[in-house]
Amino acid sequence: MKRLFFCLLALALVVTACDQASTARISATIEGAPNTAIVLEKLNYNRLQTIDTIRTDGAGQFNYKVRLKGNEPYFYYLYREGSPIASLILLPSDQVTVVVPQEGRFTVEGSEESTLFQEVNEAYARASDQIRNLTASITDETPEAKVKEVNQQLSKLYIDYKRSAIKYMVTHPHSITSAVVAFQKFGDDLPVFGQESDFVILQAVRDSLSSVYPKSEFLTALRDEVDSRARNMELSSRLGDVVVINFPELMLPDMEGQTRRLSELDGKVIVLSFWSVGQTEHKLFNVDLVDLYKKYHAQGLEVYQVSLDIDKGVWASTVRSQNLPWINVNDGLGVDSPAVATYNVTRIPTMFVIGRDGEILGTDVFEKDALEQIVRKAL
Repeated sequence: MKRLFFCLLALALVVTACDQASTARISATIEGAPNTAIVLEKLNYNRLQTIDTIRTDGAGQFNYKVRLKGNEPYFYYLYREGSPIASLILLPSDQVTVVVPQEGRFTVEGSEESTLFQEVNEAYARASDQIRNLTASITDETPEAKVKEVNQQLSKLYIDYKRSAIKYMVTHPHSITSAVVAFQKFGDDLPVFGQESDFVILQAVRDSLSSVYPKSEFLTALRDEVDSRARNMELSSRLGDVVVINFPELMLPDMEGQTRRLSELDGKVIVLSFWSVGQTEHKLFNVDLVDLYKKYHAQGLEVYQVSLDIDKGVWASTVRSQNLPWINVNDGLGVDSPAVATYNVTRIPTMFVIGRDGEILGTDVFEKDALEQIVRKAL
């Protein structure tokens, strides 16, 4: 009997330990919300599931135990009257303290992943707001000079954010928030890591997270994305040629059907040009650009010229007739080309001058002397 008692006691201790290890606790203070219903929702891959409705006490506080499955991180959100008020990433044994003020950002303690999640969301929200506001500032009546200025600012914002995102993922290789960053996008047409060459970055995130959260459904989604890009690029034979660059990559076919990457020119001063052979003024600009190319090519000037013509035969004929000596590419998709969305091209011609370090030094500088001044300074 005594032996049975100790066996039952040991079993109870094991069950208790397992229960504690598979739960997290939330202690929350919702300022200005006494006796208020707070909805707890969980993100199941790509949809939200309501877990419970929790009522605060007279001081706007509540304590709640969340049952977790396994040792993987899960995303939870607190809602008040249909609006999100806090976002959390919970792991077993987390003891999380959340304070939601009546105004301003919520604070969270006791969960490193939740703190990182908040930082990631806030950085992304700031960049999204800036891009949205700049885009909205352009109308049909906006002067040409202002449009050029805004496009340059948009390009710089995108590139700066992508750089910071890469730095974040390198700095936090074992945080599930790196998977969150990997799937961020500015609108439907501009993923932060939408280029095929970003495979290398996403693969690194996948491999790092696999060592800590191998069963996470979010890691599964990242694996699928990496595998898809690997198939598209046939990276089994070409992985060693992929270059991580500081400006958005382009991969388009030239007149011989060979894929030419913008990253081939990394470390050079690049004139990235979007045009159409039907533009007489751009044909004239090409004459000036050829002179500039011949003058500074030996010092490191390169040109990557993207045609948005659907008729590739006419485009190729024009390139040959003008004897354009640089990289000329065209995917035949016209304005539907992914390159248009990647560089936020709203009109043609559009041109960017990219420095050796990946910085955009100028946009739509079609006056020869002004362009030469930028190029000469960059070299």
